[in-house]
Amino acid sequence: MKKGAWILENKLKEKREQLGYTQEQMAEKLKISIGSYNMYENGNRHIPKAIVNKIVNILHLKNDDIFLPEKFTISK
Repeated sequence: MKKGAWILENKLKEKREQLGYTQEQMAEKLKISIGSYNMYENGNRHIPKAIVNKIVNILHLKNDDIFLPEKFTISK
């Protein structure tokens, strides 16, 4: 992951809820606004690499667990 990542649909929310965190708590832990966190979680904003690293540490994950690969293509 060079500059950031896009999340796999609902994976970030599922893991967050599984660990009992609210979006507000995650935003506080990441030192970002709840609005930014919400956009990341809903796939409405690209997540910067520094935030990706913090998220995987907080949620005890590997990048591949919830983020799309750096090179991702869709074929018909």
